[in-house]
Amino acid sequence: MKNTILCFVFVLSILFANAQTYNIKDWGATTDTSKLNTNAIQSAIDQCNKAGGGEVIVPAGIYYTGTIFLKPNVYLRLLPGSVLQGSYNPADYPEHDISSKRKYGTITHNGIHVGWLKALIIADSITNGGLIGEGTVKGAGEGKAFQLGENKNGKPINILFIGCKNVALKGIRILNSAQITVSVSGCDEMVIDGLYINSFVNWNTDGMDVDGRNITISNCIIDSEDDALCFKSEYIDKLCENITATNCILSSNCNGLKFGTGSRGGFKNIAVSNIVIKKPSKDILRKWNILPGIVKKINTNSVNTGIVILGVDGGTVENINISDVVMTDVISPIMIRVSKRFLNEEKKPSVMRNINIHHVTAEAQSIIPSIIAGLPESSIQDVRISNMRILLPGDVNSTKDFPAQVPENDKGYPENRMFGLKLPANGFYARHVNGLYFTDISITTQVEDIRPVFVFDDVADAVLKTIRYNGNDIKNARSVLEKRNKVSAVIRE
Repeated sequence: MKNTILCFVFVLSILFANAQTYNIKDWGATTDTSKLNTNAIQSAIDQCNKAGGGEVIVPAGIYYTGTIFLKPNVYLRLLPGSVLQGSYNPADYPEHDISSKRKYGTITHNGIHVGWLKALIIADSITNGGLIGEGTVKGAGEGKAFQLGENKNGKPINILFIGCKNVALKGIRILNSAQITVSVSGCDEMVIDGLYINSFVNWNTDGMDVDGRNITISNCIIDSEDDALCFKSEYIDKLCENITATNCILSSNCNGLKFGTGSRGGFKNIAVSNIVIKKPSKDILRKWNILPGIVKKINTNSVNTGIVILGVDGGTVENINISDVVMTDVISPIMIRVSKRFLNEEKKPSVMRNINIHHVTAEAQSIIPSIIAGLPESSIQDVRISNMRILLPGDVNSTKDFPAQVPENDKGYPENRMFGLKLPANGFYARHVNGLYFTDISITTQVEDIRPVFVFDDVADAVLKTIRYNGNDIKNARSVLEKRNKVSAVIRE
């Protein structure tokens, strides 16, 4: 074994020794801000690829550029002090065709087939390459030409990896995107490590969207206007699966950790651990904390929901493990939802099962509880939540103006406000669930809240074990649990 390892290291040393290095300045790149470096940078990348691979070096300085395409066997390395600054001219970001050969499968977004995308840096179907270093990729999202409003097409992504295999994205700073900051779509065997992402200058600037398989994500700090770390499933015929994410700090004006909204193929075997979710550094656009009587801390930024797991487009969501999470300044801690935003080809809703959330500390800002809600025809199966500590604002002394019934809203946009702002529980509202297990849960309200901690509606096989409310052990289910319609639940010490 020792000889085998030494041989492997020797081979690697030979490969790295023979790897060629290309400096973009040798190909005409300049820090003159009046000149565009797209052609110079692309020429260096292309030549490195033709020569068999190696590294393209971006030295210290600011280099204005339009769309750059990465190539197989080439690593673009950003040295300390280097900045790839995206052009402020929309013409410098051509539409990149992703549909003509259907080589990735069928990609959708909001129910519509996607034919093209724009981005500052594009890695399309490359192998053995990537973007690494200690420099910065800075978008032009604040530019007037890109201020198109919310949910508008045509704005460039900062970094797009699509259909790639055995690639890396490591170490760099990524700022000021006009759209999604980092998009990973249909990739296999990818390492994402040590990124710093900050993006607040435009709408829909998710920190990192990940759709693929066999991917590791670690040691990232994300501070974003839209969802921080968001797993997507936009391919009709492929799962987003076999992914780990660990040791990350997630800040967002929307959701901290999210699965969806896009959930066409589904999510499977994804583990997330050692995560901090906290308020963003800025709140320029969303202003969630202007809901009087709902959000209690009006002078601070808010994360909309800490953890969101969605199956709303017909795919199957299963085997999701989330553990060791600390979240603060969230409007609500958790939302788990199956609904019918878009149906699959068989016109059937999503299926969700085996969701595990453990070792969580949460501090919430609003009276909106955590929500676990399936459909009458597609109940959520087997949800386990354990070792969770929740601090709630409370301060609900009457429910006279609360709706008597919670609407199904099975086609509404899935978010914590979709059932209204005033729900009957202060801790967890659960509906259409089969197999719901709460173990070692402690909930504290800062001010009295007359609502029950749990409200279950059409919930089967539910167990509450070792529940504490405002410091007291709960031995009588009636004091914390309200049952509506068909409910089978037991409480245990």
